[in-house]
Amino acid sequence: MKRRLIFSALALSLSASAIAAQSPRILIVNDDGCESEGTVSLQHKLAAKGYDVWIVAPSTNQSGIGSAITFKPNKIFDVKKLGDKHYCFPGTPADALDFGVLGVLKDTPPDLVISGVNDGPNTGVAQLNSGTVGAAVRAVRYGYPALAVSIGYILNDEEMKNGWPSTHKYWPDSVDYVVDMVDTLSKQWKPGTPILPKGSGLSINYPAQPKDKIAGVKYIPNEYNPIPQHYYKLLPDGKAQQIMSADVLKPSSADTDTGWLNKDYITYTIFDGDWNAFKFQPDYEQLLNTPNLQHPGKGNK
Repeated sequence: MKRRLIFSALALSLSASAIAAQSPRILIVNDDGCESEGTVSLQHKLAAKGYDVWIVAPSTNQSGIGSAITFKPNKIFDVKKLGDKHYCFPGTPADALDFGVLGVLKDTPPDLVISGVNDGPNTGVAQLNSGTVGAAVRAVRYGYPALAVSIGYILNDEEMKNGWPSTHKYWPDSVDYVVDMVDTLSKQWKPGTPILPKGSGLSINYPAQPKDKIAGVKYIPNEYNPIPQHYYKLLPDGKAQQIMSADVLKPSSADTDTGWLNKDYITYTIFDGDWNAFKFQPDYEQLLNTPNLQHPGKGNK
């Protein structure tokens, strides 16, 4: 009996090793901090299925800091290792991403970067300054496929006053959703090929609702002219006061990522990391009267 148990344990170990060898290596980052529930539980659940999964995340909460980095050559960083494949980096989400792909996994790069699962939504204007999305976009710019994943809020007085209890209640469901998505991607993936369409990433927002209330999946572009999160009031002494916008806390049902999330849809927004818009080149050439490659001092003959 004892020998049988030993062989069974060995078989399970070999099976997990085989799965890891044929599965994508995953780097998890976030902006909530390296001990965030959504990140740590995601690592545990993926590792339990045999994935080779690493966490490199900021030492402290860095929400709303966007894609900022710390650029101080020769600086010594006080990195903490919390466990096997689990690092805390004293910097921004983008710094953590850099430390992951340019440090910890420099010689064994990830096949997929997952940023999250973030505590709170990243829709509308929040995507512009989200550390969760910022780290994922930076990963794509480096050539690594990336998912940015967040769970939403229910916008009512009770939820706001009590620290968003529904978000925390259904956070595990959002983590399970990502694990299932990784399984789906892995089944179609071949080592050496991109696990997502090359040059792209996906921002996912999961509703703070039970599974039977999830209405479906909605692909929706980033909205232009989103409702600002805040505005400024100029004070008589010359100072300025930042004030939270009341409109951003009102439930929206508009045809936007925010609106569809509020209607209990999982929203998918596809992004790239290029910051290129060369489709507008003819317009600029005409507007500025500067045909391509013409020397500015030669005139427009």
